[in-house]
Amino acid sequence: MMSDDARHILLWGLEAVAWVFRGADGGRWSQVRTDCLPKLAGILLFLQSRGLVDVDLLDLAEQVHLLADENASAMTPENLEAEYVRLFVNHRGGTSVPLCQSCYTGEGLMMGDPAVAMQSRLDRAGLKVDMTLGMPPDHIAIELVYLMSLFPEQQPSPVLSPTASPSGNSPGEPPSEFARHVLSPWVGELRKRMIEAQASPLFHLAATVLVVLTEYIKDERNPFSASTT
Repeated sequence: MMSDDARHILLWGLEAVAWVFRGADGGRWSQVRTDCLPKLAGILLFLQSRGLVDVDLLDLAEQVHLLADENASAMTPENLEAEYVRLFVNHRGGTSVPLCQSCYTGEGLMMGDPAVAMQSRLDRAGLKVDMTLGMPPDHIAIELVYLMSLFPEQQPSPVLSPTASPSGNSPGEPPSEFARHVLSPWVGELRKRMIEAQASPLFHLAATVLVVLTEYIKDERNPFSASTT
């Protein structure tokens, strides 16, 4: 059985990745050193202890932390916000790196079948998306928060979206199944497009950690593969 400490570290890692892809909770990039980097460091140590982190990923993580320590321009709030917009919002010729599953495993259009299926999951779980965020249900940040809600005794944080509804329904889906069937088919392509778009180090790191976490969580031998109902 996974210890409470290990589960918390895993959830912190998912939260850190979701934070990046959610746009730092509305652009609060000044909090990257307090809200994101410590959690990414923790999850990397966790994954490294299990032999799942290669030298390239460690080098990338070290580069990000050095840039933050040196207050480099790539890690200023203004430049992080500009990079988020460049990558995910308003790239010339269309969005460079879509953050919605429908653009990868659907018909290549927003609000395709994956979005419909994800909305159905949220409805069954009694979760609702904060519509003010302007994110479709198959946005990677929402899928990650949903994944977090699947862990035993874990409730979505009130600052995240989706947020728990008063009904408090249990999703009843093993985390490993969701990672295997929903995330795994497309997060590798998301990371590939980030590399092709020459994403700055923090975003490249978040995409790489996302892929590694997905591969780890989908493994049926892990203690959280059993149903949480």
